[in-house]
Amino acid sequence: MIENSRQNLVTTQGKSPLAGWRRIGLLAVVLSQTACTAAVIATGAADPFYSAVDSAAERRVQEQYRLQYPGVDITDDYALARAMFEEAKRDNPAQMGHLTMPSRSVWEANNAQLTGAAPAASAARASTPSAAAAAPAVSSSRVAQDQATLKQASTAWASGSKSWPHDLLDLSSVAPYACGIKSMQFSVNGGETRTQGFSPCSGGTAKANPPYWSFSQNSVETVSVTLTFANGSRQTRTYSRADIF
Repeated sequence: MIENSRQNLVTTQGKSPLAGWRRIGLLAVVLSQTACTAAVIATGAADPFYSAVDSAAERRVQEQYRLQYPGVDITDDYALARAMFEEAKRDNPAQMGHLTMPSRSVWEANNAQLTGAAPAASAARASTPSAAAAAPAVSSSRVAQDQATLKQASTAWASGSKSWPHDLLDLSSVAPYACGIKSMQFSVNGGETRTQGFSPCSGGTAKANPPYWSFSQNSVETVSVTLTFANGSRQTRTYSRADIF
């Protein structure tokens, strides 16, 4: 019976039930935080009686998510939940069109209450450039140099690409100069303000976290990016779709 259960981990459609069950779990958390738990019923919950999977099945799950949500860090539950939530809103506009995804900090705090676990420190907050810029190992000359480079008109802050069915927004071009950044925030089409995180800026090896952001295809019309530099000064740039795609 155990062997048969393992063989059935991949359905006839080639999708792992574990992937479906994790999708339901994440969506349930998101929807419960947006006062729409009942909408989970409409998503078609997977059979809950899968209790164990081997490493091959786990790899299939990860590959399915990578294909389904390009540009999303599938190891980050919040990023994956946001991608699922946005997809569910597109598929069910009448039921979910009025809902908004909670911020990462709110989501993590609420998720901790739902699961009974202690709130995890936000990966985005833990890896923000402000922490990197303040690190003792970073020299003041390096910070000043990165700030000067970022302020140059020739230094691109954003770029876009199309990956059906998504618009991908890439803010990683500033990562090599993250020692000069205190925070980076952006909004798309004048909407919600989001924060781009970075890994520590030691030696110019900082990485954008997440590496890029996904939106519905052809939905990105304008992008406004505000950099707060390490010295506290700010600069904002606004891009049209034609500028970056």
